[in-house]
Amino acid sequence: MEARLAVTADARREVEEFILGDRFSCLAGRSAWRRGGITHRHYDRLGDADSARLLAWDLAEFVASADWSARTFTSFIATFEQPRGVDELRFEELLWQHLQLLHDHDAESHPWAEGRSADPQSEDFAYSVAGHAFFVIGLHETHRRWGRRPPFPMLAFNSHEQFARIKAAGMWDRLAEKIRKQDIKLQGDINPNLYEYEKLSEARRYSGRPKPADWQCPFAARASAAAGADAAGERDRELTASGARDRELTASGA
Repeated sequence: MEARLAVTADARREVEEFILGDRFSCLAGRSAWRRGGITHRHYDRLGDADSARLLAWDLAEFVASADWSARTFTSFIATFEQPRGVDELRFEELLWQHLQLLHDHDAESHPWAEGRSADPQSEDFAYSVAGHAFFVIGLHETHRRWGRRPPFPMLAFNSHEQFARIKAAGMWDRLAEKIRKQDIKLQGDINPNLYEYEKLSEARRYSGRPKPADWQCPFAARASAAAGADAAGERDRELTASGARDRELTASGA
């Protein structure tokens, strides 16, 4: 444990240099780091079962204590000592291998996030850990976007609940515009990952590599988790339909 803490402390200094450096484009993430809103843990290998198990425990602890308010941005960043310098195709393979291993462990004690699909091809998909819906962002040394090149493999877990609160507070468009301006300043154009395939599954955007239209995600949720997500989605649809019927009756004076 002491050895792991020492390695994490060394990695944390490198993460800080990356996030606070001139090339990092996510201004919300930079501000959150300065305010202590980002939880960081460092692991041995991306795509490794032991590292995935440790990450599952750490994320469950993070979910249990996180503040998802709109004005206190928070995120969980996982970094990995190895492998270094892989190309984007290999990184994408390892990313989904790791998310599969993480889910396999997480599913033993947690259901899929309520109201979100466990099917990675669905537009309602969101990755679930500890029953909470996350948007996962993969970063690595050979990423095609200069602002997403940390010194080692990195996965950022951002809460969909927090996204919803930011949108409800009217802050989303302003934040997105700042990130896009920073991207243009760094690389001369907007990261296509910010708007490409917005009506398709978010899983397409996790690795940062553009996908052909027929891309198939290699992730598969456990049957029990998928069934639970489908049931929750059906309940949400029924409640939405029921609410619409109630509003219609109220409007008609019935």
